[in-house]
Amino acid sequence: MDTADALAALLRQLRRRAARRDGGAQLTYRQLAGRTGWAHGVIGDYFAGKTLPPTDRFDTLVQLLGATGRELRLLATARDRVEEARRSRAAANGRAGPPGTDGAGCLPVVPRQLPADIPELPGRAGELDALDVLRPTARGGGPVVVALDGPGGVGKSAVAVHAAHRLAERFPDGQLYADLRGSRRDEHPVPPAVVLRRFLCALGAPRPFPGSEVDAAAAYRTLLTERRVLIVLDNALDAAQVRPLLPATHGCAVLVTSRGVLAALNGAAHLHLTHLSPPASVEVLGLWAGPGRLTAERGAAEAIAHHCGHLPLALRIAGARLAARPRWPVRELAARLADPARRLAELSFADLDMHAALEAGHRELLARGPTGRAAVLALPLLAAEQGS
Repeated sequence: MDTADALAALLRQLRRRAARRDGGAQLTYRQLAGRTGWAHGVIGDYFAGKTLPPTDRFDTLVQLLGATGRELRLLATARDRVEEARRSRAAANGRAGPPGTDGAGCLPVVPRQLPADIPELPGRAGELDALDVLRPTARGGGPVVVALDGPGGVGKSAVAVHAAHRLAERFPDGQLYADLRGSRRDEHPVPPAVVLRRFLCALGAPRPFPGSEVDAAAAYRTLLTERRVLIVLDNALDAAQVRPLLPATHGCAVLVTSRGVLAALNGAAHLHLTHLSPPASVEVLGLWAGPGRLTAERGAAEAIAHHCGHLPLALRIAGARLAARPRWPVRELAARLADPARRLAELSFADLDMHAALEAGHRELLARGPTGRAAVLALPLLAAEQGS
């Protein structure tokens, strides 16, 4: 047995045996996802033979399916044989040698550029399920592109990075990440040519890199041919900044985040991120404030979540402030945030600043012409109407 399909058949056999042993139905992918914290779509890929589970996940999965100690050892050996066979086939199919190698017949460079993951994202299960569409497509198709948009502070980057970590195993040839800085008030957006050079370097392209953006984009697309790579483009300014960074191959997928809807990005599916629900907001606040901090003052915690507009960034700042002051009553921060005149000043901690996030959105509205300026003028009226 040296194929992922054969290994997947063994997993399905274990799953059926576990159901017969327990006298019930087979465990669903969602039930397994609930027990492991993995994306249910990725679990489905394991059982379909589309993705080879990493060693630690494979061991966890077969234990959940009731494998005996002897079976665990045999299955681990079988999994390793599949991995070795996959690497041998990749090398035999021309995946060794330049471009994208060390020049000594090794496999191509595998970039792992994703930022550190946030292990818990309360209230975002629906969005994470929607992002399960990010997967290599059938030969002859183009890449899957998803554009995730939403206002400043709503947690777009956190959702994108978390989803990318959950789905990374579908893309064994690596994950590329770039912060395009299209929403930062103190920095200029990163030109596509700069990002292309970084990606070419990460993919092991031989130097010197092409001089023009057009040639660099062509070299980038060439390197991605027949590779399965996930590309995360964070904080995009507009579609024009993103287009040169899109691959052409069916094996890749792209996740883009931006404040505005990138409606001009051809072929992209759009996902719109909004504020959290009140219960999820309190849960996020508690994650940052510390275990048990909110238990005795649930009402004050709910007030803080309301004053934060149920925005993850504001909740993170508020939680960090509580964590930094362990003797503070939760109601103290709630009282400080209740005053609209000082609220934004209170929502600042270390390098986190809610005012900066909102100011960028304010500038974006002004740049949209008469309609945007009218919206800016209406904001104070809306805030007064909502009492916040």
